[in-house]
Formats: sequence, structure tokens, C-alpha cells
Amino acid sequence: MIRIFSAIVLLLVQQYLFTVLRRFFRYKFPNSTTLLPVTAGVFLFFNIPLVFILGYLWHFTQLSNTMIAFLMPIFIWHIATLFIALALGIAILVRLPFRLTIKLASLHPVLNGKVHSMKETPQFKKFDASRRSFLEKSTIGLSAYSFVGATAGAISAGEFEINRKTIVIPNLPEEFKGFTIGIMSDIHSSIFMNKEDMLAYVTEMNGLNTDMIVVTGDFVNSKTEEVYPFTEAFSELKAPHGIYGCLGNHDFFANDVERVAKEVDACGIKLLRNDAIQIQMGASFINLLGVDDIGRGTPPEEYMTKAMAFAKNDQPKILLCHKPYFFQQAKEFGINLTLSGHTHGGQIVFGTIDRTPISLAALTSKYISGHYMLDQSNLYVNNGIGFTGIPFRINCPAELTVLTLA
Repeated sequence: MIRIFSAIVLLLVQQYLFTVLRRFFRYKFPNSTTLLPVTAGVFLFFNIPLVFILGYLWHFTQLSNTMIAFLMPIFIWHIATLFIALALGIAILVRLPFRLTIKLASLHPVLNGKVHSMKETPQFKKFDASRRSFLEKSTIGLSAYSFVGATAGAISAGEFEINRKTIVIPNLPEEFKGFTIGIMSDIHSSIFMNKEDMLAYVTEMNGLNTDMIVVTGDFVNSKTEEVYPFTEAFSELKAPHGIYGCLGNHDFFANDVERVAKEVDACGIKLLRNDAIQIQMGASFINLLGVDDIGRGTPPEEYMTKAMAFAKNDQPKILLCHKPYFFQQAKEFGINLTLSGHTHGGQIVFGTIDRTPISLAALTSKYISGHYMLDQSNLYVNNGIGFTGIPFRINCPAELTVLTLA
């Protein structure tokens, strides 16, 4: 269903942009006999592979480098044209009130004459010509920026950041001051995140020498068998106080989530599925809780209540919850620190306004990337290392996180 919806959206975008280009060419180059056929050929070249990508690509668990190299321009084309279509759509919405005003004025016999007279004045014609020139240049610049940005995103897909943050927990036992937690999330083992790619991230995380490591879900992309390259790579992950995880929504997309969970557990990542354990340092401990992915008809309070039953309430509580949407509920349960992923930091980020990335992820949550607080309760959202849908990122590098408790 998601693939069908994606195909419809992408094809509508392509139809819209082709219509815009056709009108532009007819206005700007009325005598050309080659521009439209060439443009149609380009659109067909980049759209015919959608049948393969959306219908068959996700049945594979690995692809050759040659096939990936062939597919990359297809992805670049579609993300760039999607951005262009969104920008043009916003421009139409901005102009809509002015166009409606003129349209309504033209329905009045007196105002219509004045509008017509205004359009015939030299000043208006000069303004209109200047406006058209500005729009043409802006659209060309926007298109160039979109394709350059999408290409840069594809080229830099393997780049990542190591982010360090100190988290203050008021009732933290003395033994845990300076305790470090490494965070990984959203691995999405798939044709675009193979064993070698994952091993590189595992090696980097091991080199950070954190006391404990957590992996906050989405071990696989959508297929049960994707768990096997994941476990081969992540069995190399090491931390003196253990490695823990929780299931994400994509793990439930697999045909057999229990098989995914079993294999992840067997590779050395202790899954916390609506339960909790105590992490010991000397005579002190902290509670580490984990819940299954929330969002398939089960209230978050139900999962959190189950996990809290295994916690010792007089000690700090850290919660592994794949989606960050439920930070408020975690705070109400007395959770000191929630660790999440899911958003990929936006993955495709067009800019940032007041710490909020301008991306599709921002439409569903105000918690997108990094550290947030509600009173004395903390949330950290990791950008993840994998991809959803398209195998690259824009203005949003993959992330390995080191949190230090204080």
C-alpha cells in the first residue's frame, strides 16, 4: 500500500512538472520542434524504472554495485523534482490570494475595466516583464540547487557525525557520574546498508569505548532475512556494561518480527520488550527500560506500565523507545532520559528554523533530532545511520552519539 501511494505521488509530481515545462517551452520557444520530444524522453527515462524500483527492488536483499550506480541517478531525479514541485506549489499558494482578488475584480463591470486599463499601462507591462524574468531565473536557480543538493546527498551518504552530549539527571548515583552511553539507531539492514557498511559503523562505535551501547530499533528495513547480515555485523559490537535495544516499526514490517527479535537477541543485543533491567555500578544501579514500537493500536501507557513493573522506582530510569512522539508520556511516568530514533533527523532537510529541521518528519513530530527537555526529563533523538525510501541524506548526516551522565 505504501509503495502504491508513493508511486501515485511521484507520478503526479512528474505529470505536474512536465505540464509546467510544456507551457514554458510553448511560451518561450514557440517554434521549437525538438524541445518537447526531448523533454518527454527524459521524463520517460527517469520514470519507467519506477515500476522496477517500487515493484521488485525491495524483494532483493543485496544488489551489485553496478545496479546501485544505475539506480542512483533515478533517486536523485525524483528527490530533486519532488523538491521543485513542492517549491512551485508553495509559490502558487502564496500568489493565490492576489490572483483571486484580480479574478473577482474582473467579474465587476466597473472594476474589470479598471483592471484591464491597468494591465495596458507601460508601468504594469514593465513590472509584469520584470516579474516573469525573476520567476524564470528563480525557477532555474531552484532547479539547479535541487539537483546539486540531491547529488551531494547521494555522494555523502556514507558520511556521519559523532555527537557528544552531557545529560544531567538529578538523582544520579555517584558511581554513575561520567557513565557513557553510545547510541545507534535505524540501521535498516537492506540492499543499501550491507554487512560491510554496518561493520564500518560497528568499528567506529567500538572505538568510542562507551560504558554501554543501545540500539533503538529498525534493525531491518522490511524483510525478515535482512536480519542475518545485521547480526553478522553487530555481533562484533562490544561494551563492558552490555548492549541493549528495542524494536522499531520497520522490524514489525518484516514478515516474522519474532524471528527478527530472536536473531537480534542471539547476536548479543539484549532486547527489552516492555520490560526493564538494572545496570549495576558498584553498589548502585540505574533502571534501563525498553518498549516495543508504539503505534499499532496499543496506547503508549500500556507498554510503559508493563516496563515500569520491572523497574525499581527509587532509582533513575532510562527508556529505550523507538519513536520520540511519546516523550510527554515518558515524563509523566517519571522517566529521566528517553532514547529514540525513527525520524532519521529528517533525512531530507531543506533548512532549519529555531532548531526544527524543515522536513517531512517535522509534520509528525516536534522532536526530530538531538536533545530536548520537559522540566527535568530528557529526550535524545538519534539521526540513525540507515535510510528509508531513498539511499541518501541531505543536510542530515548519519550519527553516532555518546551521552555522558552527570
